[in-house]
Amino acid sequence: MRTKSLLLAALMFGAASSALAEDTTVYTGVTILDPQTQRRLPDHYLVVRGERIEAIGEGLVPERYAEAVHTDMSDRFAMPGLFDTHAHITLGPVAPQVDAEGEVSLVVAGNDAITRHDALMLLAAGVTTIRDTGGDTARMIAYRQAVAEERLTGPEARIAGAVIDRSAFPVVGLVDRVAEAHSVADRVKAQAAAGVDYVKLYEALTPEDLAAGIAAARAADVPVIAHLGDVSWTEAVRLGVNSLVHAMPISPDLLPPDRRADYLAERRPGAFGFFEWYEQADLDSPEIQAMIRALADNSVSVDATLIAFSLAFNGDDLAYREKDVDWAHPSLAENWRAAFRFDLGWEPEDYARAKAIWPKVQRFVRMLHEAGVPLTLGTDMNNPFVAPGVSLAREAELHVEAGIPAWDVLAIATSNAARSLKMDDRTGRITVGMEADILFLDADPSLDIRALSRVAAVVENGRLHRPDDLRREAVR
Repeated sequence: MRTKSLLLAALMFGAASSALAEDTTVYTGVTILDPQTQRRLPDHYLVVRGERIEAIGEGLVPERYAEAVHTDMSDRFAMPGLFDTHAHITLGPVAPQVDAEGEVSLVVAGNDAITRHDALMLLAAGVTTIRDTGGDTARMIAYRQAVAEERLTGPEARIAGAVIDRSAFPVVGLVDRVAEAHSVADRVKAQAAAGVDYVKLYEALTPEDLAAGIAAARAADVPVIAHLGDVSWTEAVRLGVNSLVHAMPISPDLLPPDRRADYLAERRPGAFGFFEWYEQADLDSPEIQAMIRALADNSVSVDATLIAFSLAFNGDDLAYREKDVDWAHPSLAENWRAAFRFDLGWEPEDYARAKAIWPKVQRFVRMLHEAGVPLTLGTDMNNPFVAPGVSLAREAELHVEAGIPAWDVLAIATSNAARSLKMDDRTGRITVGMEADILFLDADPSLDIRALSRVAAVVENGRLHRPDDLRREAVR
């Protein structure tokens, strides 16, 4: 009887060891970085079993993991996987189109090849989660589902559908237009019914539109992201917006009263307004101070997308503009070079004016952070020269250059983002029980933020990826 029991125990141990070897990996010799507590934990091991972190410890690995796969990460640094909270993974080249009736539209020609390429390149740069802030609704839902079902390799996605706006003409693949037959509330209800995680309300909407959209979203229990123009951020907070995007709060209502008329009389359409507004803005004014207090008091998150504006403001510098263009899908890179630019029509004087106000943009972002406004890190990926993945490392560098400490920027890109996206119960930190979304780096980004671009490996939902393999796969 005892012999039989011993045999059964041996068989069970063998089966357990076999299962352990198949689905468990131990990463050894690593320094763990915790941006939330600003701690470094040297000479640690990480045990990943299936999709979860099962154990963390210092020094020698327990004997019970002897049969697991062991991966040496000596001299490397582990931190949570990154979040890009302003991606547009389904966007493609932008081109005008005229139909048989002569109506002009823009077509944002996304396709599966571009989406697949972007997903792989994001992972190669350590981005394990994205918030996609607008694209073709059906294509966005399809991406989220394909990743969840492991039919596509890429970051997990929280998604908005098509941008809801009163655009002057159709923008196919990006915008759900508001018109007499389709109110803002109608558009919000339709997207909520389709299953989006957010709705995005855009800059041509009126204050009444914004109020109606937020009310409809609240009724459907869907958070609201807003990209605004003339409607002030202060008003958007009062109406109940959840998140604002771009460090460009360019409403005339936020300027000192004696400067508003001149600004409205002289401003030009398009991206000129980015620097023209900052030229007139007083960041110490009661209007700006009240806005920042409202954002902080109501925990309205902001992603600044500094990289998108930096690329436009320096669009006359070819080396700066095209530094990361090889990470982009070739069709997008060609489109940006030939036709689609934020700085189209800019003269040398415009670039000079834009560069002159850049320190005010930096100060504004720093003011948000210091006031306790919840920041996240977003890039506006797939807009001109904003390449997937690698642009997030540049976004982090720009935040540090703006005066935000590196540790804080790392938290903004990980645990803070997880909290803003209401995912912090399962990802955003390296702790036992969390999903295994881990970034391994060759250097310590808390000492030099540029180390974020030195990716050695990425673990996404428990699966180990090497950046070179992902990039090769992306260009196939």
